[in-house]
Amino acid sequence: MEWKIEIENKPNQRILVKFDPLNELINFIGQYKPHNKEWVDFSKEEYSMNIDLKTMQDLLFNVYKTMNNRLKAYTNISEGFTLIKKIEINEE
Repeated sequence: MEWKIEIENKPNQRILVKFDPLNELINFIGQYKPHNKEWVDFSKEEYSMNIDLKTMQDLLFNVYKTMNNRLKAYTNISEGFTLIKKIEINEE
């Protein structure tokens, strides 16, 4: 079972919550959707199925914060590669 939590004003970001009853776990997965591509996992937290509302809120915030930090790195890398047009290697 899973739930998709949309993030206000960020249609290309979401948090996917998966309940894994056989392993007695709840997975919180921060996901990003690059333009015209599939959703990509950017962060993840696991917790036991004995969870309260406060812990759930904390996990959602942690997953979101980690995802945003990794998105900044991804954006920097992606922008860097748009500037690289050609690499020349001279062998001696």
